[in-house]
Amino acid sequence: MTTPLSSAPPPRPPERWRRVLKWTSITVAVVVVLAAGGGYLLYRHFTGQITTDPVVVPPSVQSAAPKLVQNAENFLLMGSDSRQGASGRGTGGSSIQGARSDTTILLHLSAGGRKATMVSIPRDSWVHIPSCVIGPNGQKSQPTWGKFNEAFSIGEQAGPKYAPSCAITTVEALTHVHIDHYAVINFIGFEKVVDALGGVRMCVATPLDDPIVHTADGYHGSGLKLPAGQNVEIDGTQALALMRARYALDGGGDLPRIKRQQEFIGAVIRKAFSTGLLLDPFKLAKVIDAGTKSLQTDGFGLRDMIRLARAIHGAGANGIQLLTVPLDNVLPPGVPTADVAWDPVKSTELFNAIRHDRPIPNSAKASRASGPPLTIPPSDINVVVENGTTESGLAHQVAEALTAKGFHVVSTGKAAQRNYTSTLVEYGTDKIQSSQTVTESIPGATSKLALQPGATVTVIVGSNYTTVRAVKISSGSQSTIAPTTASHEGCLS
Repeated sequence: MTTPLSSAPPPRPPERWRRVLKWTSITVAVVVVLAAGGGYLLYRHFTGQITTDPVVVPPSVQSAAPKLVQNAENFLLMGSDSRQGASGRGTGGSSIQGARSDTTILLHLSAGGRKATMVSIPRDSWVHIPSCVIGPNGQKSQPTWGKFNEAFSIGEQAGPKYAPSCAITTVEALTHVHIDHYAVINFIGFEKVVDALGGVRMCVATPLDDPIVHTADGYHGSGLKLPAGQNVEIDGTQALALMRARYALDGGGDLPRIKRQQEFIGAVIRKAFSTGLLLDPFKLAKVIDAGTKSLQTDGFGLRDMIRLARAIHGAGANGIQLLTVPLDNVLPPGVPTADVAWDPVKSTELFNAIRHDRPIPNSAKASRASGPPLTIPPSDINVVVENGTTESGLAHQVAEALTAKGFHVVSTGKAAQRNYTSTLVEYGTDKIQSSQTVTESIPGATSKLALQPGATVTVIVGSNYTTVRAVKISSGSQSTIAPTTASHEGCLS
């Protein structure tokens, strides 16, 4: 039978249509950005703003960490805390000379770009800094033990542009992960990128205040002041203060600061993925302009950045993990009490997985040493247990195990979906600390903020469940923050 000419063609599948619309929007945005400035001239302008030097780290230095998976890539991202010139404005500690890697993240992009893992390296990690080749004439530094962020300063002794050299060498020596590219962004650049994005909205559980104060050894504090709220608008200046704040928060600890940094990075990723940014060519141009003005790389230019951004966008927020190097719960002999030491087993498992481009083992993901102490005992926590699998009686089994460890189980039942591969802990905005205790008690569990208050914490049991373990509760009362992934709507505290 002949189809009438007036009949409409069959509609495209909704999912395919959304993908076509998304990539069409991205393409249009990029084309408009380039066309608005004369295309090639604007591309040259953005590229010319990036400070590049491919010989900061001689190739011979990297032979200690051979590349094992050719299609996977590893990037070392560093935030310089240089206080010289404008980049030191309003940062506290203005009397400190030179620069350190205030924030260091190892970004692993899997082969094919399906997954991305971002591993924060605590600046106060007590590590062996090897002899580094620094400067244009091949001069070498002396090997030493010290805080990880000192490696950045060692490289800078040969000149500001060589600051990343010893940090890269140190990471490769510690992890045996081959670093393909590096990028350094300074203080003022970070501010401008966040402002170009139009700021970032986040949930802030409790007011955050880290004032700048003057002591005998200089200025301390970031100047952070954020009110509590579900959707607090954070601009560039506040974002920089948030990334640096630690002196008046959580006893001055660096590990809670890393968790806050991860929450903020997750929020930035979510904002960057938003359709509003991709459809606004002028805002997109502002973000590119702010970023390229503030970067030092090894030659990793705008074309490569677009390729990387496309790969990360393809992975999606759910495909990005934000982790911290697993740390030892007990400081080994010789480690200063103000510093932290890597867990020799779990950190090795983590970096072996990255080297071979394999899934990160749960043991490396769930190190409590990478977060603040647990403060809410099981006896103060009400739990609902739901079976997220097809295994009969699993909710009752887990409920009995939780009860044996002191938790109050108020009910059991079946989850709406029965295909959970990992156990999930859901909690309301007023149960962040309780969720930390529950998540730590169940090996391999992850957590998710439900964004509404509630008197209970819900455990949806997945097929990876093995046991419930006892946990250590801190005697002090410290604020905690939620575990994070790039897709997780976290709540700062």
